[in-house]
Amino acid sequence: MIWIIILGLLGIFVIATLSWYALRLLKQLKQQRQAFLQAKMERATRLKESIEIIARAMKSKECNHSEGVIRLTMLLIPFGKNLQPYPSMMQLYEIVRDMPTHEARKTLEKKERLRLDLKRESAEAKFEQDILEELQQLLDDVRKFGVL
Repeated sequence: MIWIIILGLLGIFVIATLSWYALRLLKQLKQQRQAFLQAKMERATRLKESIEIIARAMKSKECNHSEGVIRLTMLLIPFGKNLQPYPSMMQLYEIVRDMPTHEARKTLEKKERLRLDLKRESAEAKFEQDILEELQQLLDDVRKFGVL
């Protein structure tokens, strides 16, 4: 009879200990989920701010349109978006996306660099007015983006 009581108490102790441990793990999981959600929200906020900064810089001509569309494309990807809703920016991106930059550009002959610059600048001029209008639409759309 005493063994039944001892085993019963031991069983209750084991169950209580495991229950406490399970609750502790659930609490940690909840904290991790909250931290993860907070980090996602902060990242989305930073990306939105970056998109807005670049778009405003493009509007004020502090950033040329070619560089802007390349940067915007990379910043839109985490939101599952692209430049498709903005046809002029998309067309400019299609023209400049494969042009060499940085060290690869330095290795080009001067004539080739000038040819690419002319192609890029003429495309920027061709799409400039439409891009300025699309930038305002992009700024409006960015405000509606949710969490990543």
